This record gives sequence, structure tokens and C-alpha cells, in this order.
Amino acid sequence: MLNIIKARFLRDGEPYGREYSYLTQQPVAVGDIVQAETQRGVADLVVTALNVPEEEVEAFKDKLKYIIGKKPAESVEE
Repeated sequence: MLNIIKARFLRDGEPYGREYSYLTQQPVAVGDIVQAETQRGVADLVVTALNVPEEEVEAFKDKLKYIIGKKPAESVEE
């Protein structure tokens, strides 16, 4: 199922800036850390809203990008 979500970029592990809309076919929840391709490479974002109404993004719907997926769990060194 295609879902429109909103997310904020992370800086030093904290959300900052405005919310951006993305498409996803993967199940995500508010607070999940996801990754998306940007002009500067892959970036981490935190999901801030789910099920965004299509009417809210109608003006730029054709420019929405997909998230790559949830951020992989970082390996813990022992």
C-alpha cells in the first residue's frame, strides 16, 4: 500500500527544519528513522506524520520521492 508520510531531517540525532513529504510502500511508524536519497547523498530522517492526505501534496505530487527504507540497525562493536 502506498502511503504519504512527513519526515524531518536529523542533525546530531535531533530533528530540525521543516517537514518534507515522502512516499513509502513499507510500513513505518511515527518516530521511526528512515533514509532517503537527497542531492547530498543518503540522509536520515525521522517520521513525523503518517497517512498524509493526497490533497495536501496535490500541487507537487509528481515530485515526491520514495524513502529507501528504515535505517539499518548499527552494528555494536564489543
